[in-house]
Amino acid sequence: MKLAARYVQIDNWLSVEEHRHLLNYVSQQQPNFEPADMPFEGAVHRKAWVLFSFPEFSSLVEARIQAIFPDILAQLSLPSFEISQIEAQLTAHNDGNYYKIHTDNGIYHKSFESKVKTRLLTYVYYFHNEPKAFSGGELRLYDSTIVDNLYCYADSFQSIEPRNNRMIFFLSRQFHEVMPVSCSSQAFADSRFTINGWIHGLRPKSSPHRALSVRAGLKIGAPGGEVS
Repeated sequence: MKLAARYVQIDNWLSVEEHRHLLNYVSQQQPNFEPADMPFEGAVHRKAWVLFSFPEFSSLVEARIQAIFPDILAQLSLPSFEISQIEAQLTAHNDGNYYKIHTDNGIYHKSFESKVKTRLLTYVYYFHNEPKAFSGGELRLYDSTIVDNLYCYADSFQSIEPRNNRMIFFLSRQFHEVMPVSCSSQAFADSRFTINGWIHGLRPKSSPHRALSVRAGLKIGAPGGEVS
């Protein structure tokens, strides 16, 4: 059984003025970005930079998501649910940065369970300076399979270009990865930037949901099954 990856794409998410203001803000905030490297079982699962507090823009993104949320659910064929929280972080991927295959509501450690298990939708807003000074950094969104009650990713996937001023929404339980970025200048301003985060909510009681384990050696799993 294969479950096709689903996502919603919206281009020109911010106005020209908002986009310019955001790029100026990111440039000023460079000293406040923290390494987001993530060691996992003796290897580095993620290399990037992250900023957790940027209230002016996180509030803007949250308000815009709230305004179109019913349409997003409809396009993903999901039942209505009430948003309990919207998380946001600002990330920068520069030369050699990546994020290996994972899900966004999987459990790395028992202590993280309460923080991630109610993530239902993931969003990623891409932006960068022009002309574009990096290559790579595509989002691979994998189709899923369920075999022997195990939820795993298939060999097939969709590759989404990190195009300037583009917003993407997808199910948090879907496996995905950020392909390595190449940025010859290694200048922070030339990075692949995102505002990304997660929409939390309770699954409708009428929605069938099975707690599935993760296959293919990954311990970074997600509760599987269809949300709708």
